[in-house]
Amino acid sequence: MPEAALRELETALEAAPRDSVPVLPALRPMLPGGGLRPGSAVGLGGPGAASLGLALVAGVSRHGGADGAGGWCAVVGVPGFGVAAAAGMGAAPERLLLVDDPGDRWPDVVAALAEAVDLILLCPPERPGAAAVRRLSALARKHGCVLTLTGAFAHDWPGARLRLRLDDAAWEGLAAGHGRLTGRRVEIVAEGRDAPGPGRRARLWLPAADGTVTPDETVRPPLELVPPPADERAIA
Repeated sequence: MPEAALRELETALEAAPRDSVPVLPALRPMLPGGGLRPGSAVGLGGPGAASLGLALVAGVSRHGGADGAGGWCAVVGVPGFGVAAAAGMGAAPERLLLVDDPGDRWPDVVAALAEAVDLILLCPPERPGAAAVRRLSALARKHGCVLTLTGAFAHDWPGARLRLRLDDAAWEGLAAGHGRLTGRRVEIVAEGRDAPGPGRRARLWLPAADGTVTPDETVRPPLELVPPPADERAIA
């Protein structure tokens, strides 16, 4: 097949509608189609990126799977993963596979899991080599598994179609050096090929006081200057 025809076919396949991997309702307005592209790579960044990983795992665990009743997720190389916090966001702990320390053969661990789960939250222990990236990206596309990258080497994974960044985080509940943390307001920015244009932004509670992820309803649109009525201008 001529190269031009191959490029046209690739473009058509990327544009064709396909089922998405679900996320929590509060995150859906940020993503085209309301979910993650099956088989894609998603990079997480910004202070508090670990909470984004928890939220994505919770969405797939609660709403994923062939029947939408819950999907399987794996967490690789994240020994501090907060299972209780993820459960508070809606995750089902019985559908989580945790591999705290995959060792030097972490690509083999991820390759095996990609055949069995809907989403893998991966913190690569080293800068991933080109061969490992090609192999794991191909397996993710074949099986429809989303590779979600976090940690110091998350941005060293080429081909990530979406990057989610947590900005402008502020905890609520502390005053004058005392009190109890009750929730955290954040802004999440979505950028990349799966968030075209200048990107998308949303203000959320991550987490809210009850541990869930919800829209920040306190956000108000900017004030608009309205000119006075014509009779008042005449008097002035």
